[in-house]
Amino acid sequence: MKPGRNDPCLCGSGKKYKQCCLQAQEVPQAEDFLWHQLRHVIKGLPEKLLKFSAKHFGPEAVLEAWEDFTLWSEEEFDPHTPHMQLFMPWFFYNWHPEFSGIDENDQDERTTGQAFLDKYAKQLEPLLKRYIEQCCVAPFSFYDIVSVRPGDGFVLRDILTDTECYVTEHSGSVHAQAGQIVFGKLVKVDHVAILEASAPTFLPPIEKFSILELRQEIYELENPPTQALLNEYEFEMLAIYHEVYDELHNPPMPELSNTDGDPMVFQKLIYDIPSPQATFAALKPLCTNSTEDELLEDARFDANGELYSIEFPWLKKSNARHKSWDNTVLGQIKIKNHQLTVEVNSEERAHKFQQLIKKLHPEARYKTSVIESPQSMLAQAENEGETARSRQHREELEELNNSPEMQEQVMEFIREHYHQWPKEKLPILGGKTPLQAIKTKNGREMVEALVRDFELRSLNSNPPVDPSIFAELRKRLGLQATD
Repeated sequence: MKPGRNDPCLCGSGKKYKQCCLQAQEVPQAEDFLWHQLRHVIKGLPEKLLKFSAKHFGPEAVLEAWEDFTLWSEEEFDPHTPHMQLFMPWFFYNWHPEFSGIDENDQDERTTGQAFLDKYAKQLEPLLKRYIEQCCVAPFSFYDIVSVRPGDGFVLRDILTDTECYVTEHSGSVHAQAGQIVFGKLVKVDHVAILEASAPTFLPPIEKFSILELRQEIYELENPPTQALLNEYEFEMLAIYHEVYDELHNPPMPELSNTDGDPMVFQKLIYDIPSPQATFAALKPLCTNSTEDELLEDARFDANGELYSIEFPWLKKSNARHKSWDNTVLGQIKIKNHQLTVEVNSEERAHKFQQLIKKLHPEARYKTSVIESPQSMLAQAENEGETARSRQHREELEELNNSPEMQEQVMEFIREHYHQWPKEKLPILGGKTPLQAIKTKNGREMVEALVRDFELRSLNSNPPVDPSIFAELRKRLGLQATD
């Protein structure tokens, strides 16, 4: 039964119902009512502003604004561009034309929104007029998603001003996650905040570094910055947005390196050898973690009982990058009949093996090398598609990865990695360790972003990462635990 306004609240707070949960229910209802009013009065506004702009500034204004919006990248305007929900509000309320387009002598540097207000203000509904006024002055900015109510809205924190507010956003909040970053224009009318403009994709937390650098530059002028100052930095914000968007949707081929830090170049070194047995005897010390009997378990022998083929890894003890590793695989050695093939993944390791074999087995005669870059291997695999052999290999790997024993080993490796991570010097933190970086405001915010990025990425990992690993990491760094 619903309590009366003056009855004790059912939540057990000790307060009257009207002073407790009833207020909590009425505020969202009031926000929802005003939100619906706003959505009603702004319906059709973009079409009106576009028509007004074409008449006032000329039909080429959109193309000129697009050139500025894309920072003169020569990207052609496409009405179906994913940037449209960001570009059009920027065009209406932020773009200042150099001239009207009708008469070049008639200088008009007002935005479309300002010119529209100046002409039609008296004819507009008061709520619509206030909304357009706020759109004209509100700056673009980057916002942390603090918390989410899917299908209703989210709490956003302006990274550049360090202010928070609840934003009513029914569709955009459905797939949002705390920690992601929104780039857009936030407009407030009374107690309701709406995203008038927003990027078509949420930015990952790791991209916060360049935003914090921009904030530092702005704060040297004003702290906290005014809306007018932030509007002066709109092109710097656009530069960050376009760079991040391009990285997310058109990522460059990564520069791959092996565990020694050497650029990856896959090579097969091929030698002619006098006999499999002699070659095995000479090279078996390169597999430091197995005995001769263990290596021979998977070998093949001919009809006379002589060694015909064998395969084993070329190892070295420990690893410079990963202190917890007992061994580092430097290559794969394959002996078959009178041929030796050694597969390595860098020029440096190929050169090192060539020096070693001259000492260990001078009877081997170098024949040739087959060199293939990671990029060409990936392209070849993509063109050829999945073969029966690669499908079998994939299925075997999937079965192995899904085994409880392997998942346990993987989880222990991940746990050890994040245990060591706070003490590692990171380029993104200016060469500081996370434990050093958290001593400053910007550093702490960046470390929080990195940890949150780990957490979000882990949601799609296989096997799923144990949440206690990140809880332990947050505790060690003195960061607030996530829900």
